[in-house]
Amino acid sequence: MIDEQGAFRSAQFEYQAHSHAIGLPIGGAVRELVGLLGLSTVAEIAGVTETRAVQQWMTDRRPQRQHVLRFALQLASTIAQAHDAEVIRAWFHSSNPRLGDSSPATLLRNHPLGDIQGPLVAAMRSFLDESRQPPIPGHNTRHYHQPSSAGE
Repeated sequence: MIDEQGAFRSAQFEYQAHSHAIGLPIGGAVRELVGLLGLSTVAEIAGVTETRAVQQWMTDRRPQRQHVLRFALQLASTIAQAHDAEVIRAWFHSSNPRLGDSSPATLLRNHPLGDIQGPLVAAMRSFLDESRQPPIPGHNTRHYHQPSSAGE
């Protein structure tokens, strides 16, 4: 359970990430998003097939789906308050049970932002809340079978 102080910090991180994502020039927003997610993931989210387009957005061209890229930066920046870039990339690419087993990157690419914005924020908040929880004593967090030395 998150205490009031933890909830306050979480909300502050979200407000800061939102202000940051909308306050940057689009080239800077894309540059930061590439730093967190990589060229290929940013291209996927934006719905383009070549990373060259993403590189051009960082300098002189403007992407067509700026609002999607800014929102992705907001999500990634909020997660970055608690996790490194590897975890952020994993969150964007992993099947998410809170999103009908779709990945956030796929949803951002294939659906209108207005249809998925709320569910993505809720999934991100759940992920952050769960990652702040202390481990349950005696609970095995591994979800795969490890053969024993007896040759199971």
